[in-house]
Amino acid sequence: MNKTLTINLGGNVFHIDEDAYIVLHEYLDSLKNYFRDQEGSAEILADIEDRIAEIFGANHPDPRQVVTLAEVNDVIAIMGRAADIDPDHETALPGEEKGPKRFFRDPVERVIAGVCSGIAAYFQIDPVWVRLLFVLFVGAGGTGILFYLVLWIVIPEAKTTSERLEMRGKKINVPNIQHSIKEEMAELGHRLGDMASSSAGALQKAAAGSRPFFRTLEKGLKEGLTIVWKGILVLAGLVLSLIGLGLLIAIVAYGLGWTGGIYADNDLTVLSFPDLARITVGCNIPVMYLQAVLLLVLGIPSFMLLYNGLRMVFRFERIRYLGLTVLNIWIVSFFFMTWFGFRIYHLYQYQAEKQITIPLENPRCDTLSVVLFPGDPGMKYVAHEQYALMDHWKTVVTGDGELCILPAIRIETSDDSLFAITQVTIARGKSRLQARQHLSDIRFQSASSGSTLKFSPFLRVPGETCWRGQVVDVIIRVPKGKYVRFDPAFRDLKPWWGWMMYDENSLLFRMTPEGPEACHDSISRAL
Repeated sequence: MNKTLTINLGGNVFHIDEDAYIVLHEYLDSLKNYFRDQEGSAEILADIEDRIAEIFGANHPDPRQVVTLAEVNDVIAIMGRAADIDPDHETALPGEEKGPKRFFRDPVERVIAGVCSGIAAYFQIDPVWVRLLFVLFVGAGGTGILFYLVLWIVIPEAKTTSERLEMRGKKINVPNIQHSIKEEMAELGHRLGDMASSSAGALQKAAAGSRPFFRTLEKGLKEGLTIVWKGILVLAGLVLSLIGLGLLIAIVAYGLGWTGGIYADNDLTVLSFPDLARITVGCNIPVMYLQAVLLLVLGIPSFMLLYNGLRMVFRFERIRYLGLTVLNIWIVSFFFMTWFGFRIYHLYQYQAEKQITIPLENPRCDTLSVVLFPGDPGMKYVAHEQYALMDHWKTVVTGDGELCILPAIRIETSDDSLFAITQVTIARGKSRLQARQHLSDIRFQSASSGSTLKFSPFLRVPGETCWRGQVVDVIIRVPKGKYVRFDPAFRDLKPWWGWMMYDENSLLFRMTPEGPEACHDSISRAL
């Protein structure tokens, strides 16, 4: 029976065998003694402990598991002992001390966010070439800016020494951690030395009164540009935040149906997404699945706009791995959206069409009167609140779920001196048989009496049937010089006219060589 101890390593709590603890304690003490008199020893030891804690955490996802002596020995073999460090050979030879690479943004060599320097470190090239490539992309339609922002979101920042070693593909062990921190300390020392030298030189020149005018101007310009650049970043962050927040609220409200019907124009209301999905594909695909996909595919980019905009304004620390996590979720959501898209396409794949000609009893009359069937069940919805379904098609959803869809009315020039009426009915389905069945389910009346054409105000689709592209086109062909008059009820119905470029309040039209022309009230009264 072994005694178990609890230790805190790198800010993480582990349970460890007593034998394993003794070996680990001796190992860390040997490293402390070795690095005691070296510059940056505290940071080196902290990074070594963080790396050991990371390995233990990967092997023990359950905090109740106990670290054994064998695992400690494995970690020591990976990290290396103090005796293995060669002070005369600080860098690895080609092909030696290599480890797995990961993309990180380099905060040390960064100009903006460290994207270019991180890519250069990964591929072991000069960052200047990567920055030049991005500049070329910026000149090519601004794609470089978008690509840079995406990489800024997706690629995490190398905050620890271990991550900076992974960025360069170096093995994470004691010698490499020591060498990396020495390089960082040396770089920091060079920068501080340069700053000190520059400041001392500036003071000497100022004391001697010999500072060149252009040096003073250069410093002022740099400081001014820095202030302007920070202001631009804050302003850009504020704009991105407002855009992201507005889009996110709109997408969530529309996707969940909180907006209800969106009021578009007078009595025209656009259906909310749940209602639209329920009418068009709800018979085959659960609406809640479509809502989830819509919110994720459109909501994640909006959320990231808001998040990065706020970071640009308030300069808070990035949430680690957030960008990579939401990118993976977005890719999965986009896959499902594509899959649902193919399913919906399959539901509307085949089309059935029926075309009939409505004969007139008095084909040589000068004026054709168009009225609505007075006893049609759809007449009670003529002045009802109407909804836009797809394109120009409008529909009324009745209390029992029946769809009442307005027909399209077009006026065209006749090929001869006679009126001609054509009714085209269309429906779709996932098979030709189903498309024909949907076509036969349409309820729509049309007939002629003398020089009067009568038809239903709506084509009606049974409530138990989903909408599958059922539409009706009524084509009225009028000879040149003759007239077509619509019943006043059409003002309340407000159908989609194929000649909306004319006055929609007019009810009398004359066919001219240039097409149908709205007639004035005096002509209307005379007729």
